[in-house]
Amino acid sequence: SPVKGFPTPCRPGAATNIIFGLALGYKSVVLPVFILAGIIFGSHRLAGMYGISLAALGMLATLATCLTIDVYGPVCDNAGGIAEMCELHPSVREKTDALDAAGNTTAAIGKGFAIGSACLVGLALFGAFVTRLNDTGAKVTV
Repeated sequence: SPVKGFPTPCRPGAATNIIFGLALGYKSVVLPVFILAGIIFGSHRLAGMYGISLAALGMLATLATCLTIDVYGPVCDNAGGIAEMCELHPSVREKTDALDAAGNTTAAIGKGFAIGSACLVGLALFGAFVTRLNDTGAKVTV
């Protein structure tokens, strides 16, 4: 796990902590960026801008699931707050904290899907804009 090696480089001070944290975060997005680039390349080779639009539509089809996943964390957090305010047994708070931690992870995954689909939709809209400009007589090449 990358997080287990986190304390050693962070001992010198706050600056190395920030730099190491950013590097670790950037490292985690390398594979998704290459996958998204492959999707864009493959769909463009197969069907042009229409293929990119279909890929964006395919990612947007998961929107309901992504929103459901994104909401899970705050619901569990609110349940933990209610359990604490009602002075329930501490084991209830431990269970809601575990669920809240899982909710934070699923929320991060849902945000990745949202960003990926937004990238594809933005590219498709740009392609539609360029096509529309070419239809009006302006010569635009991408």
